Amino acid sequence: MVGAGLSGVESAVVMSDLGYGVTLSDSRDRSELGAAAIRVEEAGAELSGPPQTGDLIKGMDLVVKSPGVPAENAIVAAAYHAAIPVWSEVELAYRLLPNSFIGVTGTNGKTTTAALLGHIFRVAGRPVRVLGNIGEPVVSAVGRVSPDEELVVELSSFQLEDVHEFRPAAAILLNVTQDHLDRHPTMEHYFRSKGRLFARQSVGDSAVLNLDDEYARRLGRELTDKEGGPVVAYISAQDSEGAQSFVRRGDLFLVGTRTLAVEEVSLRGPHNMENCLAAATAALHRDVELEAVVEGLRSFPGVPHRLRVAGIVAGVEYVNDSKATNVGAALKALAAYPEGTHVILGGRDKGSDYFPLAWACAHLGVRGVYAIGEAAPLIVDAFRRAADHMGGVSIPETCGTLEVAVRRASENAEWGEVVLLAPACSSFDQFRSFEERGNRFLELVEDLRRGASPDER
Repeated sequence: MVGAGLSGVESAVVMSDLGYGVTLSDSRDRSELGAAAIRVEEAGAELSGPPQTGDLIKGMDLVVKSPGVPAENAIVAAAYHAAIPVWSEVELAYRLLPNSFIGVTGTNGKTTTAALLGHIFRVAGRPVRVLGNIGEPVVSAVGRVSPDEELVVELSSFQLEDVHEFRPAAAILLNVTQDHLDRHPTMEHYFRSKGRLFARQSVGDSAVLNLDDEYARRLGRELTDKEGGPVVAYISAQDSEGAQSFVRRGDLFLVGTRTLAVEEVSLRGPHNMENCLAAATAALHRDVELEAVVEGLRSFPGVPHRLRVAGIVAGVEYVNDSKATNVGAALKALAAYPEGTHVILGGRDKGSDYFPLAWACAHLGVRGVYAIGEAAPLIVDAFRRAADHMGGVSIPETCGTLEVAVRRASENAEWGEVVLLAPACSSFDQFRSFEERGNRFLELVEDLRRGASPDER
């Protein structure tokens, strides 16, 4: 096992429990791994710290790579060179579990879609477990789930890099937009990593694709041309011709000829209509009753840190979308709150182009932009370049920290306006995760409600 993150530790423990000899290698010293090191060693696995060299593959029959570990890692590269199988944790779990899988991928929306699918199955009284990038490693289900449970798995491009036999009964591709180009050399490479989710699907499986997305359409053509491929079902929030489930004039049309008013759906924003259509279509293809799907769409409470209202203070609505860790997600958040918005951007850059955000802020009537973190200079520069090409572009205020940004936004926002945290960046410059960043935002809003300054803590 390479990488002592959640999936690496869980893989090491599961394989040790099954009687295999396991070595878990990480670039950190044992002292830095804390409770993870203790858990791995108590399971009977060996822990190997730095330096990580190719010599570690001697005597190994399999290498399981954690999502955060790149192919250039010395151990992984040596395994490839020596023709030793390299699997992702998802591939390992698939080999060990007899369950049916529903795979959900896409640059944006996959967490909401996976959680919504789980909710729909529960409404229908169907056993289900939601796993993967949403928080719990897939391999953690080994020995803990019954064979009849449906496994809904949120999958990133990193998790799909080394799948080989993995064959989901249903698979969803929501969209492919610029993200993770600090790891993927090109957009084409990123797209092909996503496409691996569908590579082993065949007759009896279903592929749910977003007809409004260029890359999903390409994949659909490839799957349709594939002899013995899956059933391809398209969804569209723009009523595109050929979609089986779509939105038209404020109504959702679902497979099965059921119409549901958008106002009846619990989620907000055009992008969430895509998520709803995708989840509903996949559930229907897995034989969930239509009425249960409709009730699930009505009653789904949403996912923390995804366009959730954090509070209303002095007539200003504060919205937490900390999970908007790329430009595409931030654009969708702005589309959900298009007017009278003060947006907080920034964090650690992921090789993104922030020019589209400047254009959107200028054309959507955004009232204020506040830049934080390492990416702040890049964001300010993109807005300045945009200002040279078009009018109405306000240069972001550089705030440094989230605390300062919330304080400045609260000072500028007026009754009826919105302060939106949609960073378009990862959180790893100032926070350990987007959840920690979102929780800090919630604390700052609560401070405002109590009358304390957001940076007094």
